[in-house]
Amino acid sequence: YIQKQNSNFTSEEYSIIQSDTEDHIPWATEAFGKLPDAVNFWMGEEHAVTSMHKDHYENMYCVIRGSKTFILHPPTDRPFIPHGNYEQGCYKLDDKNSFFIEKCSSELSIPWVCIDPLKPDLESFPDYVNTHTIKCTIQAGELLYLPSLWFHHVQQAHGTIAINFWYDMEYGMDYCYYKLLESLIL
Repeated sequence: YIQKQNSNFTSEEYSIIQSDTEDHIPWATEAFGKLPDAVNFWMGEEHAVTSMHKDHYENMYCVIRGSKTFILHPPTDRPFIPHGNYEQGCYKLDDKNSFFIEKCSSELSIPWVCIDPLKPDLESFPDYVNTHTIKCTIQAGELLYLPSLWFHHVQQAHGTIAINFWYDMEYGMDYCYYKLLESLIL
């Protein structure tokens, strides 16, 4: 899986293909009133699956080749989506050249959504049945607007190439509402 969430598409590494696309989406830039904070390149195959998470960006997700399937939940589903804080793990290589995960030395924990929407453990997380799931598949040449704070899980077909444009979210009433919801369930 080739991806970095650091505006990698604007780096020298991708200069040979940068002229194949714009550095922003003009109508989205006008709508959000700003240029994107990051433009990210993604390329992978069907085994690269993103666990459910949310971003603090207005995300314009463009599939160039292949397809991506998104499972989406609106921010109002937060009370029914299980969260936890987990210890950081680091991949290590053993003497047989096999990877294993070991606890990192950091004392920091990672907030993580601990449910797989493809096979939800409803015995452990029965409230998940109350979510409002939206599933959509984005094909080559299509764009998905993924609003900030929406939970999403992503799968892709083999050989999928995509570019996304992250526009910083406004920390206005939507964010305050989300934080209120979050505080009521913690």
